[in-house]
Amino acid sequence: MSADASRTPSRWVGLGTATVGVLTLVDVAGGLVEQDREFANLSGTLALAPALTGVGGTRRQTAGIGALALAMAVILSLADGVPLWAGSIRCTVVALAGVVSVLVAGHRRVQTELLQDRQDAARTLQAAMVGELPAHDDLELVARYLPAAAGDQVGGDWFDAVVDPHGVTTLVVGDVTGHDVRAAASMGQLRAMVRAYAVEGGSGPVQLLARLDAAVARLRLEVLATVVIVQIDPRGAVRWASAGHPAPIRDGQVLDGSQDVLVGVIGDPERHEHRTRLDRGGTLLLHTDGLVERREEDLRIGVQRLLVAVGEHGRGSLPHLLDGVLRDVLHPEHIDDVVVLAARRR
Repeated sequence: MSADASRTPSRWVGLGTATVGVLTLVDVAGGLVEQDREFANLSGTLALAPALTGVGGTRRQTAGIGALALAMAVILSLADGVPLWAGSIRCTVVALAGVVSVLVAGHRRVQTELLQDRQDAARTLQAAMVGELPAHDDLELVARYLPAAAGDQVGGDWFDAVVDPHGVTTLVVGDVTGHDVRAAASMGQLRAMVRAYAVEGGSGPVQLLARLDAAVARLRLEVLATVVIVQIDPRGAVRWASAGHPAPIRDGQVLDGSQDVLVGVIGDPERHEHRTRLDRGGTLLLHTDGLVERREEDLRIGVQRLLVAVGEHGRGSLPHLLDGVLRDVLHPEHIDDVVVLAARRR
């Protein structure tokens, strides 16, 4: 658990303590103003203190605040001359609130730990599925993955790079809809299929997408995904195809080409292949839409922001480029996971 997370419960202890202090002061001030101190007695309202602490504090902290609230309730009842039967009722309410709050705090703690374990397992699984980029003599490859800032903090975005027996490098970036454990599981299935097809060699981007479409249909996988596949041969020739995915960016310019339908929409869609070149020193950048999408903002603004960042950081190293792009383009509270993959001919 992080240091920030471990400090969080102490804030609820402070809130509970402050609640006891404020209600006590109000009670005392009311007794000074009102001639009838019994009427101004607020001992029963001290039940609020353990209830507030139990929202985020531990069981022990909640119990401590409950004991403090009960002690102050007894003192105030006696000091204000509250009849025994009335004081007993008010103190019982405070005690019951403390017990219930302790039980709630314990249950919440268990659920929080279970959720943390689930997130840790999902992130570990996703990291294992994403894997590492291959070493390449002719291409420098660098990638970044950032989970969503909300939800299970995992998702369906992935990247991959495979070199086939003919020396052709296949770059893949995909995005399964959703950013939860189910999306991560579907992502693992699609990534494994594309990876297996690509490593065989002999299939272009359109053929790889067609085989993926057929597999999804035959296996009846309930999945929707955008995928872009780019192949670079040793001479710098580039072939690419997109299934509803953002087009690659070459040296700061978005490549022209169609975005065909997503994988999983229909079984045998029409796919189109596009061709270009990557010169020595040239850079290709692939990304998922989580990088440029922001709520209540036109997508074109995000794309333009990305192109500006690529132009500003593109002359540096690939790690410098990707770090600069993420810093300048990505919203701190991004709602989707993000993948960025860059390739540069040496």
